[in-house]
Amino acid sequence: MKLKITIIYALSLFTLFTTGCQQLNDQMKTGPDDTVSVSVDDVNPGEIFYTGTVFIGDAGDRFGTDAYALNSATITDDMLNISVSYSGGCEDHQFTLVASDTFLESFPVQLHVSIAHDANGDTCEAYPTENYRFDLTPIKTMYQAAYRQEAGTIILRLKNAPDGEHVYEFTM
Repeated sequence: MKLKITIIYALSLFTLFTTGCQQLNDQMKTGPDDTVSVSVDDVNPGEIFYTGTVFIGDAGDRFGTDAYALNSATITDDMLNISVSYSGGCEDHQFTLVASDTFLESFPVQLHVSIAHDANGDTCEAYPTENYRFDLTPIKTMYQAAYRQEAGTIILRLKNAPDGEHVYEFTM
């Protein structure tokens, strides 16, 4: 008799558990109209920009010396926009705009700048292409202090730039 009660009790618990799980499963199901998904293919990679840092002075190897390809560079307002490709994909990569702290005296003045890349030891073999923006305001401020003028033009001599020098013009 005791065994029969135990079996009935166990079957009852099993039935309750199964019914509860089925109800929960039914609640979690959604129809096709309830599904929202965004694919990586839905985002144009050319519209994603990461923010890089700007350093003025002698950086040495402080910000990395890892290889990369500088695909393009443009200046819009106070922003340097670049496209870079590099080997990696498993770690976060940092790109830093390193600017000389001395202008080359010419008309207009010129400034040596380069991009430093720190791959953070990434040994993966993917080859991503990413876009970065660098705020040129610190360079503008350095020019304004040196020449005591609010508006000016600087030729940025970007090392390894595929499209040559870049003109940075700014007004008040």
